[in-house]
Amino acid sequence: MKARYRFILASAVVVACVGGLIAWSLTASTAYYKTPSELLSGSVPAGETVRVAGKVVDGSITRQGAETAFSVTDGKGSVKVSTADLMPDTFGTGVEVVAEGAMRGETFSASTVLTKCPSKFKARVSTA
Repeated sequence: MKARYRFILASAVVVACVGGLIAWSLTASTAYYKTPSELLSGSVPAGETVRVAGKVVDGSITRQGAETAFSVTDGKGSVKVSTADLMPDTFGTGVEVVAEGAMRGETFSASTVLTKCPSKFKARVSTA
């Protein structure tokens, strides 16, 4: 009988530990990304690493050497993003992007920029 209670107690401790680890790991990743409006509201402390997602604003892309700057919008607000990361081939105006980095003053300094793949791929039309 004593062995049975020890087994039940040990099992309960293991289940509680596993549940606690799962809950702890999910707290940091429940919000996969922030919108530009959320960043502008000041809900994210300066310097904290987050992801921001939105569409690249038309005419906002500038390149100077290895540095690329552009603005992303969620339709309510827009944030200027700068990065020295190599840009994906699908990067361009109107493309949905997710940038990982931190706010540095008025600019979001991104270490990584990912683009959303288009839902339909179209073959390039050759004019030759």
